[in-house]
Amino acid sequence: MSRNYRVQSRQLLFPGHNGQSLAATLDYPEGVEPLEYALMSHCFTCTRQTLTTARLSRGLARNGIAILRFDFTGLGDSQGVFAETHFRSMIEDIACAAEFLSKHYKSPSLLLGHSMGGTASLAAAQLGEASLSAVRRVVTLASPASPEHVLHHFGSAMPLLEQGKDAEISVAGRVHPVKPSFVDDVESYDMSKQMTGFDLDVLAARAGEDELVGAEAAEQILAYTQGNRCLVDIDGADHLFSNRDHATQLERAVLNWLRD
Repeated sequence: MSRNYRVQSRQLLFPGHNGQSLAATLDYPEGVEPLEYALMSHCFTCTRQTLTTARLSRGLARNGIAILRFDFTGLGDSQGVFAETHFRSMIEDIACAAEFLSKHYKSPSLLLGHSMGGTASLAAAQLGEASLSAVRRVVTLASPASPEHVLHHFGSAMPLLEQGKDAEISVAGRVHPVKPSFVDDVESYDMSKQMTGFDLDVLAARAGEDELVGAEAAEQILAYTQGNRCLVDIDGADHLFSNRDHATQLERAVLNWLRD
């Protein structure tokens, strides 16, 4: 049953992987000690205000969980240059966010991530960083099983990047500059190797009408862990779970799993 606490939101800044400030929002239940603290990571080129990220964060806060959602380096309100980032910098930013929570609030016990943010959350949970040592569960939302999947966004930019030249990509109507180093990074990242020995509980949610990430990705993600596994299908949902009914189904599924 929903606790339906009033949600408060606090705007914060913390240093990212390169020392530049990252913008964050802490959503938390008003007037009570949070049941736990969590970190929410957004999708590739998105922000902490993207529907998927913001809706679920506030929904879980209504149910007693404090969640820090933040903009990766070079995106949203965060400092830095997106073209200088890559998958490993996303992982490092997550570790920095966990360190901030650990210092000023409480170490996160739960990581959540949408699309590429979920893939990075899995990898971050396996880092062995002290700030992430309290993490026991990971939730991925329409996430690819490998960071290399994101290259499908790159289209006509790939020939230039493969020649070692800078290029631009268009994602959701926005143009972003990218460097060959990004491609080199994701192509060289061995997710299966990184996840060796992983034993945390994982929920992998997939959207029934996802045109960006295939249905098999969630099953591949669950195969990474030796911990408890939960597969959630949201029939008819798009990649962003943008329909409010689908978002509500997703929230309930995550809450039910967390309460088990």
